[in-house]
Amino acid sequence: MKIRHDTARRMRLLVLTTSGLLVLAACNPQGLTSAPNATARTMGPRTGDVAVIIEGQAMTIAEVYEHIQNQFLKEFLKLPEERRFEMSENAIREIVQNHIIEAEANKQGKTSQEVLDEIAAVPEPTTQDIGDWFTKNKSRMRASNLEDVSDQIKDLILEERRGTALREFVDPKLAALSWKMVLSRPRREIEATRLSRGPADAPVTIITFSDYQCPYCVLAEPILAGVLERYPNQVRLVHRHFPLDRLHPFARPAAEASMCADQQEKFWGYHEGIFARNGKLGGDALVEIAAEVGLDADEFDSCLEERRYKDFVETDFAAGREAGVTGTPSFFLNGIKLKGALSVDDLSGQVDLELARLQLQEDDSKAPNAE
Repeated sequence: MKIRHDTARRMRLLVLTTSGLLVLAACNPQGLTSAPNATARTMGPRTGDVAVIIEGQAMTIAEVYEHIQNQFLKEFLKLPEERRFEMSENAIREIVQNHIIEAEANKQGKTSQEVLDEIAAVPEPTTQDIGDWFTKNKSRMRASNLEDVSDQIKDLILEERRGTALREFVDPKLAALSWKMVLSRPRREIEATRLSRGPADAPVTIITFSDYQCPYCVLAEPILAGVLERYPNQVRLVHRHFPLDRLHPFARPAAEASMCADQQEKFWGYHEGIFARNGKLGGDALVEIAAEVGLDADEFDSCLEERRYKDFVETDFAAGREAGVTGTPSFFLNGIKLKGALSVDDLSGQVDLELARLQLQEDDSKAPNAE
């Protein structure tokens, strides 16, 4: 199922990339990466050729390649678990894509490369196409004259068109193909503390490591509330403290103060009061919030002064570090770390995927041949 050809490799990469990757570190003086020369070929050594002789023992090119492959594997295994998953998932999708190409080739009585070449036979960009592309992307480029980069732009447009053609060819067949991604994302065992909203037995638990002075955490709160509103019976939200002391000097005192509010069973009201201040937590802000939510002032002051929940907050922080948290907010959905800025729809989509996985798992367990 292997397609060893430069066209196949480049077209597979196009499925995963866009024209946004134009200005890279290795740019030529005109500001564009050098386009690969599709016609240039060099004659490399044959795998059966001898590469080195050590004390009379010959080693072939194939053995050298095997050594290199093993070295790459060792480096791969050193990568973080999430990164290994992403690379493995991409490899699986490439294998499935190759299967589709091979199946179509067998159906037409052609080679896989012939099918790929036919897909890659897209129209050549016109002078107008090149000029329009330059005008549209000029602000992202270092080159000021079209004539300096027209050849590179032509190659880039061709690559974009070939990528689009490949996707249009593969996607319908992929949708009709009987296949299932069994490889699952790495999950971390993270304790859900008592700071939670939603049913305790909800099938999906979202744990958030948050900092009370982080502006992105402020923005995340209505998003989390929106998800809980959409899934009142299926999602539980758990808050864990992750104060970034070097950036936010009042985040840790605020976290400890919120636990003093929790002692009086008013954590969530106090939690919302903190975020309503948008990070402005200096002066008497923590005491003022306590009054706003109706806390017993003497008990709150005593709790805060004694730093009664110092260890609780530090335990949360240590748990976050153990889970790989480096910034806030960080979300873990049933142990899966989510990346990037998320909207209500984005996070809801992740919830839907997990619910579907759990349903499939339940269905499989009820199947007649299930062990």
